[in-house]
Amino acid sequence: MVGIPATCNTKTDWENAVEYAVVHNAGKGEMKSRLEHLRDDHYKLVLKESSKDVPVEEQTPEDYEKVEDPAAEKNKLAVSDEWINALIAKLE
Repeated sequence: MVGIPATCNTKTDWENAVEYAVVHNAGKGEMKSRLEHLRDDHYKLVLKESSKDVPVEEQTPEDYEKVEDPAAEKNKLAVSDEWINALIAKLE
């Protein structure tokens, strides 16, 4: 592998990208940011049941609630926050 890949589709891809960043001392900030996004971006906003009758133009952020997104990348890869934090620690 040359450089950090634009996309990481497997756990091994993530591990290899972090290893590359550490060994070549390049792209550590980018990888840390991508890992933090992977760790923290696993919710989606869903309209609350109590707000179903509110017209779209009158809805506010309070009309939505965060729910776990089963289609989030973190859930697809079946990785834990601990695993992600361990990779981030390697970058520091």
